[in-house]
Amino acid sequence: MKSMRFALLVATCIVSMYVHGQDLSLATDSVFKDYMVSLKNKGNDCYAQYDRLGVSQVISDYKQALAQRKSAGMLDAADEACYMMDLWKLQGDFYYLQSDYADYPQEVAEAYKNAEQNYKSYLHACQAQESHSGRMGEYMAHRELGQLYYKQERYLDAVHEMEMAVNGVVNFISDEDMQYDVLVQYAICLARTGQYEEALSCVDEVLGIYEEKGSSRFAEVLRKKAKILMLREEQDGINGSAEARDCYKKYFSQKKTDALKRFMGMPSQEREQYWLGIRPFVVDCYRIENADAELLYDVTLFAKGLLLQLDSAGGGRLDIHVTWQMVQQSLKPDACAIEFVQYEKYGQQQMGALVLKKTGVPVFVKMASPDSVWHHVVADKTVLERLAKTDRAQFNAIDQVYNDSTGLFRIIWNAALVEAIGNVNKVYFAPDGYIHRIAVEYMLPEEVSAWEMFRLTSTRRLLQQTSATGGKALIVGAVNYAAKIDYEEGTNDALAYRNMGRVTFGNLKTSRQEVETIMASRQSTSDVLLVGDKATEHEFRRLCGGFPMIHVSSHGKLNSHQVPFGTDLKPCKGDESMSESVIAFAGINKSLDDETFNPVVQQDGLLSAKEISSLDMRNVQLVVLACCETGLGQVTADGVYGIQRGLKNAGVGAFVLTLWEADDDNTTAFMTAFHRRLSEEKKIAQAFRETRQQDFLTSDDYLVNSPCYRNVFILVDALE
Repeated sequence: MKSMRFALLVATCIVSMYVHGQDLSLATDSVFKDYMVSLKNKGNDCYAQYDRLGVSQVISDYKQALAQRKSAGMLDAADEACYMMDLWKLQGDFYYLQSDYADYPQEVAEAYKNAEQNYKSYLHACQAQESHSGRMGEYMAHRELGQLYYKQERYLDAVHEMEMAVNGVVNFISDEDMQYDVLVQYAICLARTGQYEEALSCVDEVLGIYEEKGSSRFAEVLRKKAKILMLREEQDGINGSAEARDCYKKYFSQKKTDALKRFMGMPSQEREQYWLGIRPFVVDCYRIENADAELLYDVTLFAKGLLLQLDSAGGGRLDIHVTWQMVQQSLKPDACAIEFVQYEKYGQQQMGALVLKKTGVPVFVKMASPDSVWHHVVADKTVLERLAKTDRAQFNAIDQVYNDSTGLFRIIWNAALVEAIGNVNKVYFAPDGYIHRIAVEYMLPEEVSAWEMFRLTSTRRLLQQTSATGGKALIVGAVNYAAKIDYEEGTNDALAYRNMGRVTFGNLKTSRQEVETIMASRQSTSDVLLVGDKATEHEFRRLCGGFPMIHVSSHGKLNSHQVPFGTDLKPCKGDESMSESVIAFAGINKSLDDETFNPVVQQDGLLSAKEISSLDMRNVQLVVLACCETGLGQVTADGVYGIQRGLKNAGVGAFVLTLWEADDDNTTAFMTAFHRRLSEEKKIAQAFRETRQQDFLTSDDYLVNSPCYRNVFILVDALE
């Protein structure tokens, strides 16, 4: 063990000696080889963590080192062939990950093609080596190709490659767990091609071994057996829901017990990795639908309990052991709780609602599928086309979506769902899928229009006490985006900065009026106002944790890149989505226009969702973001990645966000009215509802009263 630690220490020192651009041409053969091995290992680690940019940097360093060595005449043909073999593997890994982030179908196809070519070059190079390491590399190449083909849904090709991988791992890999992992992956490939009996035979063989050993891996294989059973049911009609449910229950029981012991004590990165290991189960288990709605409700509460506590500041603030019975106890007789869930079944995305009332057990209701909602035609355009753009030129299209005559209201709130909810006054709902993008609380059919709607990140929120809105406020606005300021050094989301390109933020014409009116209406000497050059990212980070209320009037932006997706063979271990949603602060134009600016070590004037998630804002009761698109984000199997995820991870109680670009005058009118009502000591939800339904509904200005102006704002996690 000591020798291993020493070797790792030496490798680390070598990497630190030769980083990004240092000349390796004069290094000894031993030092150079150790350096290249350390780079390869680092690249493999980045690939395992789904770190696309990390793999890219390793490839760049690897190529530079080879070029230096070759130009110095110190690289013989045999060594170069070995190094090229490893490079092909790394390049294949990069293109595998790059396919997730490509923006267009042709770019995705090109990434797949490049990944396949590099993996095949790696395979051929391994086959040319008559050595044990060559045979091991050959097994890895077949495995990587199998995973790539599976991702492309080329299941017959995946079966062939994984069969070769199984043969290789048995003969050349002594690690039994690795052997069993590959065998189970092979079984899933078989299931995708309809070979269910052989697939189940492979899985049962591994289950028998793990059960006899008492291995913790037993539950994970159970989960994969359940997936195979459900695939068989969906494709061949052989009922497997009951057996799959039992497998899922055993898996869930083990993971919940384990999480209660370990999750709270984990650092942030470990908590994220723990969640990513559980995520495939959460996505899969909804396939059983109404076979066990009680299990599914508990799974949803558990998953969100983990997901909303991944950061280091807010982690551990809630007990993750929350059940549907506990939520039910918190409900009043006239209230109902709903967890919306999106999942895959029959090869397509589905949507369901888990409905919980004061009495009885949860009920699963099938809803309109995402495709049927997005492709619903509203005045010659689909809903997806009308909501694809969120700028002001799209306002008329948005108005049409929220027009009751289109029929979309009843597609979303279908008869079965309305019946399951029944005769209640309050509906607390946690969104998923398209409900993250559409303000369904403003789209109620006439017969249930009296429902009071409360949008929550999770219905577990009902177990928490409602916070008062009193206390001092931090108010930010009239931001000088062109300010010439000295940027503070510290942690920064460099990826968010790089995603922006050379954008220029223009000053908001009514922002100063907005924040000064809010300050005047509050009449509190404890409030702090940051405007102009003072409204910096650094000051906001420094102050935000000490104010019960925060209001920010600025630009918000969502960069719409693709979201990575995992497969049954290679689960996704991370992504860049939290760097896509940002809020602009003073000086951002200067940093974006400065080619010498270093976003790795300097705070740039952009506050990303990722950065927000690392802040400690557990004392903040309400955040109001009068900024465009702050309610949007990449909608994934985990919900919506964006500002609202960042705020919840940071520990914020409730928040007001926007679903599209907000008009300046309209925003100022709404926000000043909302804060005036809050200053009258009204609760958050009441003040928000009265602002929408009274201040705007009674306005003589048609523009203010139209849906694109009234429905842009959503309130999240305010209970009363």
